Amino acid sequence: MIPLVVRPEPQATSLSQALITAGHQPVSCPLLTFEPGNELAQLPALLEGLTASDYIIAVSVQAVSFTHQALQQQGLSWPNVHYIGVGEATGDAFTAVGIRDAAVPDDPRSEGIIALPGLEKMQGRRVVILRGNGGRHMIAPTLSARGAQVDYCEVYRRQYRDDPQRKLVKSWQLQGVDSIIMTSGGLLSHTVELVAPETKDWLLSRLLIVPSIRVVLEAKALGFTHIINAEGASNEALVNALDERKRNDRQN
Repeated sequence: MIPLVVRPEPQATSLSQALITAGHQPVSCPLLTFEPGNELAQLPALLEGLTASDYIIAVSVQAVSFTHQALQQQGLSWPNVHYIGVGEATGDAFTAVGIRDAAVPDDPRSEGIIALPGLEKMQGRRVVILRGNGGRHMIAPTLSARGAQVDYCEVYRRQYRDDPQRKLVKSWQLQGVDSIIMTSGGLLSHTVELVAPETKDWLLSRLLIVPSIRVVLEAKALGFTHIINAEGASNEALVNALDERKRNDRQN
């Protein structure tokens, strides 16, 4: 198959290499980059005083990597607290920076985090949520209602690629893109916004591989009809989902 890969670097190159190894012909076109967040300077003050009963929650791989870079630059270490990553890839990012006991919910969404054992009673505990600009606002209100003191820290910002002349979709069509691998709802919405009205039907008719049921629902609301939930954003999960469709096509 010829899947379109729009996730940011370096994940785009890593996923494309995995797809090539699996026999696919990916078209790599990252539509998103990241830059340091506006609240990174506040990070040391937010982490100061955290105890072993407190929590740090990272909502993405980027949240871990930008935080780690900032701590290294200031000669600081990750504190001794409980760690939670929103999904498998974020858990792996924690492992890569030396945190090997981060909890990861089976459901890679905010709903999965707030359902984790140990978060039922949060009276007297502090929680720092590492995130980018925008995003959902479910975790903090829920944990606050359970008694926690919750602080956000915007450690990175998303910058989406623009295409005012609508050249990208024409390139995708010429290269024979038959499927799209989409790893977030924000990226999905932006991709649809890039497309001119006359090519929107083409985009919506592509097979769409997404990482969670939440993105499935967002894709359906936008008009996509051929959607596979990979149940994860790792290269393995995404490639396996595409391979399963490829095997089914051969059998049919």
